[in-house]
Amino acid sequence: MTEQLHVFVEQTIAQGVGARVFPLRWAGRRIWVKQAVPPKEKGWHRLQRLIATLTRIPMLRPTVSPGGKTGLASEAEIIHALTKAGVLVPDLLAVTDNWIAIGDNGAILQTVISDAVKAGDEDRVAELIAKAGAALADLHISGFTHGAPLLRNMTIRDDGRIGFIDFEEDPNKRMPLPDAQARDVLLFLFSIQRGFKRRPDLLRAGWRAYLVVTGMTAPQMKPLSHIVRVIRPVYIALKPFRRWLGTDAINAMLAYGILRRSLRGKDAPQDVSPVAK
Repeated sequence: MTEQLHVFVEQTIAQGVGARVFPLRWAGRRIWVKQAVPPKEKGWHRLQRLIATLTRIPMLRPTVSPGGKTGLASEAEIIHALTKAGVLVPDLLAVTDNWIAIGDNGAILQTVISDAVKAGDEDRVAELIAKAGAALADLHISGFTHGAPLLRNMTIRDDGRIGFIDFEEDPNKRMPLPDAQARDVLLFLFSIQRGFKRRPDLLRAGWRAYLVVTGMTAPQMKPLSHIVRVIRPVYIALKPFRRWLGTDAINAMLAYGILRRSLRGKDAPQDVSPVAK
């Protein structure tokens, strides 16, 4: 870290920035500064930890950021490890007790997909969703997990490569890798369904692109199948009341149905776009 960058960031924060994460121009490029957050664990998370223990489902364990200096150091450590492994993440420019500075990693993927949807470019939409699914699968095959692989935490460079940002959560320290990766899959699929409501075709495209890379015998499929079996009674109980449920609940049910059919072999990943292969 250069002393000039440290002084520049501190002066900017002192002047008031109005946001915890904010962009700056430095050395002819755009960079981002992320300030520390208070510890995020609440009473609900203690209950969640108890439920995970009682049900013996590791992926239910809370993964919220510890906040403060520890949270920043954890995110910096993850970025460093992913960079070393060749994953497309922001370059780490500076780490302090109160903030970290990182390079820009490209356009936010969810925004790019939304623009394609508005433009009516369905081929582009399907291509981007497939790229996202394949990128998450590549991350998992490399032996890593993200923690919150939502479309808003994925980026796309000018050359079409998909990257990742926002590593405040670290499930690797709280559960076995297959469970953490299964959790990633659930969050990724739900982000598609929530971001592009009533578009099960996009959810299928992302899931199938993921499976083309990992296959159905990957270690994370076991905990994924287990959680699908565990929550099936809830799905059955809610199904008669579907028309009265909120949007998030309906989206979750759609995602669950597609995932369950696929894991049971009733929706094989045969029509994945070549882009994701």
